Amino acid sequence: MSEKKITKILKNALSDVGSGDAVRMQKGIEVISSKGHVGIIDDLIKLLQNTNDKQLQNRIIILLSDIQDEAAPEVIMCFLNNDGYAGVRKEILNAVWNSKLDYSAFLADFVCLALEGDFMQSLECLTAIENMLGPFEEHHLLESQLYLKEYHSNKTDVNRQKDEIISEIALFIKEQNEGVDADLLLE
Repeated sequence: MSEKKITKILKNALSDVGSGDAVRMQKGIEVISSKGHVGIIDDLIKLLQNTNDKQLQNRIIILLSDIQDEAAPEVIMCFLNNDGYAGVRKEILNAVWNSKLDYSAFLADFVCLALEGDFMQSLECLTAIENMLGPFEEHHLLESQLYLKEYHSNKTDVNRQKDEIISEIALFIKEQNEGVDADLLLE
């Protein structure tokens, strides 16, 4: 019974956040901050995608980055890997690197997103990667290296800024590989 009350309270808070009324928005943000849980991520990201209000977008990014539930990274990664949310990917990445949650298990996903995206998306991914707690599992490091190797072998366009970011990511991955079997490392 209390679970339904929480859901109703959170739904009302989401409605308030998306209302456009400054007082209601603030009230909704306060409720979500105090009572929110991982189940609200879906609605927050959809609201983020459907608004052009920069102030509201910033508030949603803060709400997403404040989530402390250990299940949140998996949910957020579903949105990051979904091309339907590519328009707000940079904003979601911003929430990720501002979060205190550990995204280390998704290292290869961030490398892949950095390689596929534009300069700003790559920069957001680099920041998220550099803020990961680690230690990283060997298979995540190896998968990341494979993505980097494929990127460099198939590269057709030249974007020096993005290439510098990708080089920083490659250097980070290489540094994390210390202690991993040297035969498996990329040069």
